[in-house]
Amino acid sequence: MKTGRNDPCPCGSGKKYKQCCLQAQETQQAEDFLWHQIRRAINGLPEKLLKFSQNHWGSDALLEAWGDFTLWNEEEFSPDTPHMQLFMPWFFFNWHPDDSIPDTPRKKTTGEAFLGKHGRQLDPLLKRYIEQCCVAPFSFFDIVSVRPGDGFLLRDILTGEECYATEHSASVHAEAGQIVFGKLVKVDHVAILEASAAFFIPPGEKFAILELRKKLLESENPSSPALLGKYEHEMLAIYQTVYDRLFNPPMPSMRNTDGDPLAMQKLIYEIPSAQEAFAALKSLCIDSTEDELLQEAEFNATGELYRIEFPWLKKGNAKHKSWDNTILGQIRIKDHQLTVEVNSDKRAQQFQKQIKKLLPEVRYKTSVIESPQAKLEHMQDQGESAQARQRREEQEKLNNRPEVRKKITELMREHYRQWPHEKLPALNGKTPLQAIKTEDGREMVEALLRDFELHNADSNLPVDSSIFDELRERLGLKKR
Repeated sequence: MKTGRNDPCPCGSGKKYKQCCLQAQETQQAEDFLWHQIRRAINGLPEKLLKFSQNHWGSDALLEAWGDFTLWNEEEFSPDTPHMQLFMPWFFFNWHPDDSIPDTPRKKTTGEAFLGKHGRQLDPLLKRYIEQCCVAPFSFFDIVSVRPGDGFLLRDILTGEECYATEHSASVHAEAGQIVFGKLVKVDHVAILEASAAFFIPPGEKFAILELRKKLLESENPSSPALLGKYEHEMLAIYQTVYDRLFNPPMPSMRNTDGDPLAMQKLIYEIPSAQEAFAALKSLCIDSTEDELLQEAEFNATGELYRIEFPWLKKGNAKHKSWDNTILGQIRIKDHQLTVEVNSDKRAQQFQKQIKKLLPEVRYKTSVIESPQAKLEHMQDQGESAQARQRREEQEKLNNRPEVRKKITELMREHYRQWPHEKLPALNGKTPLQAIKTEDGREMVEALLRDFELHNADSNLPVDSSIFDELRERLGLKKR
């Protein structure tokens, strides 16, 4: 039975249908209708603007604009660039031709010049859309909430203004808490992302944006679109930095858990026998008995020890206080050869001293040294070996055992209980408990915590979400 306009709303709100869900449905229908009208009106617009810019400014304008957009980082322009969906709208509506291009009006963008020449002949809706594109600034937007396949509620981080943006495709993969960099264009009661980065910025990258907001608010509070336009290159610098950090990260300065620079080394020795070497070195595996170690050993036909492998351990860990032991290296004994693999010069030197005391008869033969970068490249070139795949699958099975999952959860819970007291670079050296005392600091702590939650949701081994609920309660933040 059809609900009448004056009947009680089926949702149970107590309001009349016409004042509740019917009103929302009619508003949604009107927005959808206008959105489709706008999409039809702007169909083919980029091609027209590109052709106009080439005729109006010359063929060098696009490359000149590309240099400005990339802040002259020497990246060559390519139609396949991942920045294309951001760069072309910026080129059309925000870029002002440089003085180096002869006889160019300095203050007009391509969009403004196009309107000046063809505005009277354009469809009124298309004209209004281009006008809004010319005045709308670029900015960074928090995704407050998502309606997958329809759009998302955005909050301009720099101005605080909230607006629902109709975006059918990008909203499918969006998550609340992520950040959009782009240009939001409003025509009547519909807002559309005319330009946006090809990726969502993780909330943990928010610090530089908040620093820019602080700078803007010192000039104007609240910040106007005109002021945002003046800081466009600062925004592009943040965007380029985030992009490089996410997609072109430099090789990190890798260190082991003792803080030593990584240097993968294999020390090779000649030994009197496997049995003598094992008897001398078995004490280096502090968490296993001799019988436990020998369970995995191999013996020759006469019953003598032929092959055995075990870790070189020490008690505790300087970096991870919850760890019982630290693996310093892996010892492999086979017949008359001993090999130990370590990951730093310091540990190599420590083992050299240990073995001279424990097994004076040993004869050092050679060391094989491989940089961590070379090892990573070799692993990438070779792909996953059958043995590595087996180890990974065994590790995954182990991780999925209830008792292991319980232990991992306990370790993660303890880690996040300590997190509010840690001084973090992302908080300018402050702890989360110190940072939440200011509005900007609180927003950044919220961003970091949301980053944790998003990474956890994508993890192959997600931890109990109650850990984050507990952390939010500790910091006085709302549960999601």
